[in-house]
Order: sequence, then structure tokens, then C-alpha cells
Amino acid sequence: MTQIKESFIKCKCGNRFNSPIFFRDTATFESATTSGNKAQCPSCRVMIDCNKTNMSYVLAGNSGGAVGNEFGNG
Repeated sequence: MTQIKESFIKCKCGNRFNSPIFFRDTATFESATTSGNKAQCPSCRVMIDCNKTNMSYVLAGNSGGAVGNEFGNG
């Protein structure tokens, strides 16, 4: 298991902000069910879906990460 340092959500307005959902490691991220969760963008104040397609994460040690397929589009 690879530890996740921090995770982010990207709003349609282009703002990237820290996710309110914490993922300890990549296995937890991959197996998590995130549907139905919402977060408010601190920039435009719109409530957006908080799901893996519009999320990204940075691995511990800044050794890499991942970005969802719709990062910023959904």
C-alpha cells in the first residue's frame, strides 16, 4: 500500500481544493465508494459532487499521484 499525503477536488470553475474525504492509501482510494458525497467549492461556493473522477491525490514523499479522468469537468 502506498500512502496518500493529500487529496484534492477540482471544481468546474477551475479551483482545486483539499478534499474533505481523507484517504490513507491508494488501496483505500481505489476501493472507496464516493457517490453521494458533495463538497462546496471555496471559490465559487457551488456544491459539487465529490467523486474519484474529479479528484486527484499526491503520494507521501511527493513521489507521484493520480488524477481522475474528469478532473475539473464533473
